[in-house]
Amino acid sequence: MQPAGYEVWSWQRWREITGEQRLWLKTSQSGRADLAELVPKGPIAAGAWPAQRAEIRKTLDAFVGVPPPSVPPLEAATESEQRLEGGILRRRFRFQVEPGELVPAYLFIPPGGGRMPAVVCPHQTTQFGKDEPAGIHGNPRLAMALALARRGYVTLTYDAACFGERHDPATGHYGEAVAFYEKHPRWSLMGKMAWDLSRAVDYLLQQSFVDPARIASAGHSHGGYTTWFAMAYDERIAAGITSCGYDTIRYDGNPFRWSHATALLPRLGFYVTSPHINMRNYVGVPDSEVIQIPFDTHQILALIAPRPLFLTASDDDHIFPNAGWSMRQTEARLRPVYEMLNARDKLETLCFRGGHGFPPENEERAFAFIDRWLRR
Repeated sequence: MQPAGYEVWSWQRWREITGEQRLWLKTSQSGRADLAELVPKGPIAAGAWPAQRAEIRKTLDAFVGVPPPSVPPLEAATESEQRLEGGILRRRFRFQVEPGELVPAYLFIPPGGGRMPAVVCPHQTTQFGKDEPAGIHGNPRLAMALALARRGYVTLTYDAACFGERHDPATGHYGEAVAFYEKHPRWSLMGKMAWDLSRAVDYLLQQSFVDPARIASAGHSHGGYTTWFAMAYDERIAAGITSCGYDTIRYDGNPFRWSHATALLPRLGFYVTSPHINMRNYVGVPDSEVIQIPFDTHQILALIAPRPLFLTASDDDHIFPNAGWSMRQTEARLRPVYEMLNARDKLETLCFRGGHGFPPENEERAFAFIDRWLRR
């Protein structure tokens, strides 16, 4: 028997709360099984891109929803500090993302003087939350905040909504999202993830030792797509690394993972029509209605251009089984945007075999990429 107050994420419950109906939007991506081109064939002036970019953003906004109208003060409070090997200072603190909502986080400050580059490190889908990027618990290969601090970056990692200390153990999978949608029926949890990352950027900007022009984001899996999603909305994030956190909706097969398996973009749930798709059977399972979605993730990445972006995808990823194919098709459409904006060398992709992970060779290439654009 479930305890009183027990909640678990349910797309149908979201519909009951919000009364949402399907968005009948039509774009150049609607009705296509492939990815729409971002830059038409033949010469095109970069001056035409802002209008196209605005249309992509308008479509995305319809699915992300409406954020709060105002941003509260951070009211950051340090709870403890500890000096680690190599002289790195680890600060445990909390910062306010919405009124009364304080998020637990770690800040790593390497030794040195002057204004330093900084990286926000959102975590993957794990109830270790921030402790994994911090190198306290979880997979040591994913301790990005600690590794980048050792490399000379100020780093910040925090618990995402529904994870770590922000998860109620008495609540089921994404159960906290039910209360979130009761509070924000016109928003989305993916929009909230991007909002919280931007609040972490706000915190970094208040630190006198952080260079405001050199703030990046780097994450694996959930942390990867939180990174590129936040970058699409927050231009203060100067560069990004996403490890095994990318797939297109169409080549993934259906939007079930975004609307039903998670609570991230529930408006995509109206494009799940097959009765055979469920929590046990959705990864890489196609649904013909997916082609009617009026955008795809390659267009979100285009909102990041021309800022530096490093993307990895595995050809044998059990979570994103079509990620390698998605990445190659995406690059073919995204690179012309970077070229048009005279930023070809600011986009780097890496397809590899090695499962859903961040092996040492990927780390070295990713960190060298971020060094190239932030270490100066």
